[in-house]
Amino acid sequence: MLLPVAVNAKIFKAEEFTLDNGLRVVVVENHKAPLVKHMLWYQVGAVDEFRGRGGSAHLLEHLLFRGTDKVNGNEFNHIMEKNGADSNAFTSYDVTVYHQFADVSRLEVLMALEADRMQNLKISEKDFEAERKIVFQERKQVVENNPSAPFYEKMRMMMWGTSPYGQPITGLPEEITALKYDDTMDFYHKYYAPNNAILVLSGDIDTQTVRPLVEKYYGKLEKRAVKRDTSVPVTDNFRQTLQMRLPHIATPRVLRAFMLPPREKLNEAIYAYDILAELLGGGETAELYRDLVLKQRQAVSVSASYNYMTRSNTVFTVSMTPNMEKALSPDAATQVLNMALTKARKALTEERLAQIKRKISANMVYLNDNPQTAANWIGYMLSMGFELEDVQNYEQHINAVTLESVQQAFDSLQTASDMTAVLLPEKQTNGDFDAQ
Repeated sequence: MLLPVAVNAKIFKAEEFTLDNGLRVVVVENHKAPLVKHMLWYQVGAVDEFRGRGGSAHLLEHLLFRGTDKVNGNEFNHIMEKNGADSNAFTSYDVTVYHQFADVSRLEVLMALEADRMQNLKISEKDFEAERKIVFQERKQVVENNPSAPFYEKMRMMMWGTSPYGQPITGLPEEITALKYDDTMDFYHKYYAPNNAILVLSGDIDTQTVRPLVEKYYGKLEKRAVKRDTSVPVTDNFRQTLQMRLPHIATPRVLRAFMLPPREKLNEAIYAYDILAELLGGGETAELYRDLVLKQRQAVSVSASYNYMTRSNTVFTVSMTPNMEKALSPDAATQVLNMALTKARKALTEERLAQIKRKISANMVYLNDNPQTAANWIGYMLSMGFELEDVQNYEQHINAVTLESVQQAFDSLQTASDMTAVLLPEKQTNGDFDAQ
């Protein structure tokens, strides 16, 4: 039996219902083009891996394209191509997602294939070994083709310590080579179940039309006893610094990352941090850009972001790419960034707050225009514990933020655990930043 729950249309025209087997389904209407986005969000990611088995979630993501009893080998990809579907997947710390984008007339095909591999994966030891080698090479390419990758991996490890969030999603090379067939299949049987997934359908559809299809293909899948370990928040206060010189780095970068409480403890304060990120790094009108890039010309780029899409601590980050013509030392560049943050605090006024709210509201309109971005946004929010009503009311949450709450968010960075990290070109002259 399906239990529909109507939601007042706010940002999105969306409804949700839940199957008897626990699969949560969200339908987002967008009738601008005869297209549909089909996204299956499994509530499992790299943080759920057994210690020493890093890369399990990512390897399993690859293996799901290896076939089932009904769909052998690479036939899954061939069918997708034949139906003109753009198909892919990704693994993060908290979720593993399989998604397709196609003409709405192909939706039943997408559902049939995706539902089939939820519980009917069939791979041989040979397939496993082949895919593990591919994942190992992919890991090497990610690191070797991105000269800054070792810097960001080291930064995460230092910030998160023994938390699973400190380990790379790909797993370490020695972990990948140690992965076993049975371990990976156990991971599949433990977490891949309808009651541990969220299906998001966005596009030229409606609930009345798609509900019978969802029941037909997903409704017959059996629920499983799924238990995820609770991610332990990082509670130790720390002040850490990292300075790393790497080959093939042409330009330096300075970052400050602040470890904040989990979303559940911050409640409505997350929206104040969202606004703060826009104030500091939201494009060419942001305070850091106007100060460091346009006025002082001490930087060529700046950014600010707030990540609350996590089951553990949230993280606020600011960064700058110094202007190498100024020949700042790493310490001087860090001081310049810190001074710019202090000045930005004074620029926070009621008028400025109103401008940022209008900009965020405009961005939400654009988000709703594209069924792919809408599905991605909703899927992430729901996977991180938000309700559909929270997503629908996002703009109202933003508009309710007060100047005082943003000021409090800004001030909280002063007492938060934080890391200052500097990435440098390998070549050094008189302690200054140097181009190669």
